[in-house]
Amino acid sequence: MRDPTNPSNTEDDVDRLFARLDRVPVPEDLTARVLASTVARSEATRAVLAWPWMLAGLAALGLLTLTGYQLGASLAMSDGLELVAALVEDFGLLTTAPSEVVAALGEVIPWTLVVLAGLSAGLLIVAAGNIVSRTPISMRTSPSA
Repeated sequence: MRDPTNPSNTEDDVDRLFARLDRVPVPEDLTARVLASTVARSEATRAVLAWPWMLAGLAALGLLTLTGYQLGASLAMSDGLELVAALVEDFGLLTTAPSEVVAALGEVIPWTLVVLAGLSAGLLIVAAGNIVSRTPISMRTSPSA
């Protein structure tokens, strides 16, 4: 423990404990075990695991396209585009009369399509991340000339 009466003695219990520790020898097969656990999966196995995520990503992209089209068509048929344009031009409307703006948005925006578009966008992001993580490193980086 540190002695408060002797400021030159800065050694504490932890320093004394670590001073008595010895190095542990590295196991001989450590490198082989680490390489076997990281490289054991072949590139073909990684590519096979990427296919379900590619299909999920394509399905999410298709669903996002359809919901975006339906949402745009629904807003175009109602006064939704005018309301959204008014909010973009004058955001102060939301601060002066938030309840009226929210009520108006609730009437013209189909929230089920917005939620469905958000879920499909999230699935698309997750699928793209999983595809990139399963792609072999040699395909991700381009060789330098």
